[in-house]
Amino acid sequence: MTLLERTTTRPADTAALGDRLRAVVLAALAGLLAAAISWVVITVPVVVAWLADERSTTSLWQTAGIGVDLWAMAHRATIEVGDTSVVLAPLLLTLVPLLSCWYAVGQVVVDRPEVRGQVHEVEGWRSAWAALGASELLAFLLGYLASGLLLCSLAGLGQAPVDVSSAAPGLVLVPLVAIGLSLWREHRRQRHPTFDRGLSWLERHTPVLFRRGLRPAFQSLGILLTGALLAVVALLVVRFDRVLTLYEALDAGAVGATVLTLGQALALPNLLVWTLGWTTGAPVSVGTVHVGWVESTAGDLPLLPVLAALPEPGALPPGLWLAALLPVLAGAWLGFQSSRAAPRLASWWAKAQIALSACACVTVIVLLLSWLALGGMTPGLLSTVGTEPLRVAGLLGAELLAGALVTLTVLHLFRRRL
Repeated sequence: MTLLERTTTRPADTAALGDRLRAVVLAALAGLLAAAISWVVITVPVVVAWLADERSTTSLWQTAGIGVDLWAMAHRATIEVGDTSVVLAPLLLTLVPLLSCWYAVGQVVVDRPEVRGQVHEVEGWRSAWAALGASELLAFLLGYLASGLLLCSLAGLGQAPVDVSSAAPGLVLVPLVAIGLSLWREHRRQRHPTFDRGLSWLERHTPVLFRRGLRPAFQSLGILLTGALLAVVALLVVRFDRVLTLYEALDAGAVGATVLTLGQALALPNLLVWTLGWTTGAPVSVGTVHVGWVESTAGDLPLLPVLAALPEPGALPPGLWLAALLPVLAGAWLGFQSSRAAPRLASWWAKAQIALSACACVTVIVLLLSWLALGGMTPGLLSTVGTEPLRVAGLLGAELLAGALVTLTVLHLFRRRL
């Protein structure tokens, strides 16, 4: 290389390095802003309720602290209220920081491929890392994590401090899911050649049978959630009179009843996850009350109107074990789709591998949802509110696999005779 070439390439390399550094800094700033904006979105309704309620005795600073507590709870952090530790992540509230992260990733990180430079050939993980902008994605995640830990630390200045270490898993999981959704969206849109090359390399290095199992997995998950939704709606309709009676007994006032209703609505996805777990055979626990297929045990319940929909203590109607048909039928659909995803002359084992990967995908997602939806108050009688995640995952995996393999085997033998 001549002296002239060296003097002309160094400024270009310096400019490229400056662009990369600027992109990483902007991505970290995007993560910080995503956390701050989602906190503001959650805090504004709290402040409005504080202004509207004449009975409120808290200050504006304490109200802002409640907003931080709610934001932390959305990430499944532990809130210290006196000597009691409270854990409950209303999944609809968790959607606020998730959407904030998704928007930030899409606007600032994924949709700015020019700051990463053009990668014309993706032949290894280094070039794929550069094409996907993984450095920016990592910076975004770390920025969100740092901002979230700072917000949770500020809650310690109020009346209900946050256990900062307990918030870390949720502060990592939320941006990770948002990044995954953004990658999937870009894969579908195919607007940026450099980014598409990185995704193509990632797709080529993902097992084919695993990729073919993704669509059946999400379809089966949709079947499970739809069935759980129908069960929750039916239960609320049947027990609606009892729910209204408890509202009248509480006499919380117009603002109090509105806040209480909104809080319960935010936890409706939790009820879906608990109902899904119940269909697998895992009992739903609300402190000392356990609702299974055979009976409902007695115990003390918190004064939440939605809990009036739970059955009375004692034996339950026979035949509730038929609820297991939901995960089995979801597994059957999974097996049917897995059989169609494989070539016609593929072996039984090739089709079974697709079904196995799909079952594993659904089980892992439900395991994470069950963990997020699980709540409790310790010490006290309400130490567990929800279903045991590991038990739900084990039962669901077995039922999905049974339905999938039976359906897949029948279809495979039938097609061989044609």
